[in-house]
Amino acid sequence: MNTTVAISICSNALVLLGHDVISSFSDDGIGAKVANSFYETTLLAILGGYKWNFATKQVKLNLLTEKPLNRWQYMFQLPTDNIRVITVSRVSDYEIVGDKIYSDSKELDIDYMHRPDESFFPPLFREAFEFHLASKWAIPVTENATNADLYYGIAEKAFRKAKNIDSKEDTMRGVSAAAALPYAMRNGGSSGGRRWR
Repeated sequence: MNTTVAISICSNALVLLGHDVISSFSDDGIGAKVANSFYETTLLAILGGYKWNFATKQVKLNLLTEKPLNRWQYMFQLPTDNIRVITVSRVSDYEIVGDKIYSDSKELDIDYMHRPDESFFPPLFREAFEFHLASKWAIPVTENATNADLYYGIAEKAFRKAKNIDSKEDTMRGVSAAAALPYAMRNGGSSGGRRWR
């Protein structure tokens, strides 16, 4: 976490609600307490809910010496900063179990969502995220559900704009194009490909 930028984001969200500026997560008052409790979990949920290019990584996975107990031949360790796996290259069939991927291939490359430093947040994403935080924090900070609804609507519009700009940074070729489609569409509505336990 880039604490300086994170505090600035939280402070902006709180100011939208009429709260005083905060300078740290340990400040007195409900605003800092709410920010300290919910900032990180809210951010991870937003990052994991869409294929943000600025939060996407590519990596070749490490093959583990331990053998799977089920039908798969090989086991790979997912990165510690993984939020959500987007695509798995080299294979068409695999299974994600906890922080491991099972496959019959000796090599796996993945595109996955990670948590970037706040300094890498594009301006439109940051603006939308601040509105989103204001919508989530409105009731505990102001006890006003109207504020929550208001900023939720603003955040939704802002995120649509941010996603539209973000999507234009993708060439939409090959695997990237497939990743942009809903999972069922990529597999013709079947249950083939990735398996979850």
